[in-house]
Amino acid sequence: MPTGEIPRSNLIRIARILGCFDHRNNPRPTHEILQEVGMSRSTGFGLLRALTLRGWLERVDHGSLRLGPKAAGLAFVPLEAVDTALPRSTAALPLDRSSADLHHAISEWDARLFETVATDAYKRAAPFRIGFANASLSNEWRRAMFESMRYAERLHADRIDAFLVREAGDDAGTQVDQIDELVESGIDLLLVSTTNAHSPLLDRKLKDVADSGVPVVAVDRRPRDPSSLVSFVTASDRRIGRISALWLAERLKGAGRIWMLSGLEGASPAMRRQSAAFSGFSEFPGIRIEAVTYTDWTEEGGRKAVQRLFDQGSAAPDGIWCDSGLQGVGSLKFFIENELPVPAHTGGDLNQMYKLALYHKVPFVALDYPAAMGARVVEVALDILSGKSVPRRVEVPVPIVLPRGMETASVRADTWAERHVGWDLPGTAILSQGPSLRGLRSDGENKQGSRHG
Repeated sequence: MPTGEIPRSNLIRIARILGCFDHRNNPRPTHEILQEVGMSRSTGFGLLRALTLRGWLERVDHGSLRLGPKAAGLAFVPLEAVDTALPRSTAALPLDRSSADLHHAISEWDARLFETVATDAYKRAAPFRIGFANASLSNEWRRAMFESMRYAERLHADRIDAFLVREAGDDAGTQVDQIDELVESGIDLLLVSTTNAHSPLLDRKLKDVADSGVPVVAVDRRPRDPSSLVSFVTASDRRIGRISALWLAERLKGAGRIWMLSGLEGASPAMRRQSAAFSGFSEFPGIRIEAVTYTDWTEEGGRKAVQRLFDQGSAAPDGIWCDSGLQGVGSLKFFIENELPVPAHTGGDLNQMYKLALYHKVPFVALDYPAAMGARVVEVALDILSGKSVPRRVEVPVPIVLPRGMETASVRADTWAERHVGWDLPGTAILSQGPSLRGLRSDGENKQGSRHG
């Protein structure tokens, strides 16, 4: 076991301890906690003391504990392997806590999601040569993720000798050829955001790269076969799909007609979000999915999808589920420009989505897919090449963003849309970009574009 790792047995004990507290975080006597978890006093008191010192627990009265401030971060533990929706009968948590995810993070914490990978075999002396095989720069989100990556590259310039980038235009064959180019150039590590989750050719190519001794790390989009990866940096697509569907169904009081506007067909985030949304909607017999279409995560794609459905004779739906505001803004604009009542929408990411929805008072929920994962994956790459153990899966938090007054029984805001929106930023801004967002100009000019002309 690599130095510094927590034994699996202790992870299980910690999970059980944190699972002892209810959704209101009522204090519990220490002897009750140890009895429920089934731990001896000698082992249990030591672990409780350690968790208290580190802020995971806090003392309330003599002999009683409750979850400490650090435990709030459990709202954002990796969630792909667990169900992220609360039963509708469960009481909501207080504001600014993600009720659905905190409940399941505590009660269904899966130790497998904390698997780490020893990277001693990849350790080498800095500076490093890193290659990035990017699926595309086809929309604002992808450009924002890339700018976040470049930001991290500049921060760590003393440790990076070269950062080589190829952009495949969302074509798997092109990406395979570009991976060959990067490997032949003598890179120490390959970053990849895959073009298509259904490409056996891409799976084989990444397996060849891994077998050659070059570590492979995926970001945002993963291959169908993850066995070639040392690590995968992402966010919970299931959380995005599930929570947005749950909010929309509850907003419609469990009955209504829905149009689903997904992103890019074959891309792994779109597939997982759509699957999770279907699962969420299935809990409401009165919800009817009338159409499922793809938009390529573009404003024009969203607008054309809505226009096409109207052209086919469909009446306006009660709600429109979008897995991102990248296409959601096209849907909103269609209704606004045609002076039609705007249905409730889902979809975050894009600043213009927030501006339009708030200005026109459209009911909506947003879960921003964090473009800041671009910077995070560079940090993971540097850790691997330094021989540090890394998580098998790294998830960046996905907060729930709602306008005031738009919460439902199960879906509460982590932050208000009125505070989250960037009124002084261009509509093309991706608000989850992280520190590199400072490079945007409020006059509408985007510095990101200068890199990709």
